[in-house]
Amino acid sequence: MKSKPLSEMSESDLVNEFVSSAIIQKEASEKNKFSVYNKLIKRIVELTQELKSRPGDRRRDLLPLLEHENIQVRLMAANETLAVAPEAARRTLQAIKDSNWFPFAADASTTLRGFDSGRLRPE
Repeated sequence: MKSKPLSEMSESDLVNEFVSSAIIQKEASEKNKFSVYNKLIKRIVELTQELKSRPGDRRRDLLPLLEHENIQVRLMAANETLAVAPEAARRTLQAIKDSNWFPFAADASTTLRGFDSGRLRPE
């Protein structure tokens, strides 16, 4: 069954697919299935871009995910909300980094370094 085009999905549907994609991404990472992981990065970016294109920039709908039980969901939500809620996203990234739960802590550390140095400029 083919999914609806992103433009026809509700914000809630987009967020739910974001969560599902990040959860599957974590599982793929744990099983060293990097082709699956990378494919899901692309999907998460597409979902986020669709939210961004909505009136009022609906990436804010991802903010509750900064408290999600799944570390990959938190990580991806923090990465994708840096432009709309930099303080909250940064706190989440710092908490993930401080957890020393690898590879998530390494990813959070890389993002923080890029953000703090100005090389990463979220839009």
